[in-house]
Amino acid sequence: MSTADQLDSTQPQPTRSVASGASCDVVLAYWAEQRQQLRQSEDQRSAMTNYLLVITAGLTGLIVAQKFTLGALPLAIMILTVGLYGALTSAKYHERATYHLHQARALTQTLIDLGALDQDDPNIQAKREAHYAAHPRLSRIRLHLLWTGLHTANATFGAVLTIVIIAR
Repeated sequence: MSTADQLDSTQPQPTRSVASGASCDVVLAYWAEQRQQLRQSEDQRSAMTNYLLVITAGLTGLIVAQKFTLGALPLAIMILTVGLYGALTSAKYHERATYHLHQARALTQTLIDLGALDQDDPNIQAKREAHYAAHPRLSRIRLHLLWTGLHTANATFGAVLTIVIIAR
């Protein structure tokens, strides 16, 4: 028997039953899946935003190249449409991310109930409080509002371009 094995055998072993340990493993795997789905929603929202901003930049270049003539009106309307689509899609990605976050939180509570996690971990609470103290204003701004606001501004830009083209 190695020294490591001897040390391991002297350590107190968890008192969970096999069924409880298996339950924790299943819940933890499901929790990890929910967190992965949340990250995927955020990644997809980011990629979609990048694509739509590139499309808007390209359409804006075409409008300027056409010197805001009436022939550029469909391009301005397309920017407006892209902005509205982006705002709606961003809101949907937020809804999906929120769903997966709530599922993960419920599974965290299940892990606490099974005894796999400590409900009142002072380290987590201390780090949370330190974070909010370091960023009192930024921590109150909801990220999904920034994403949706960016797309709404894009739609507004398209509407302004439409008005400018019609007014010329």
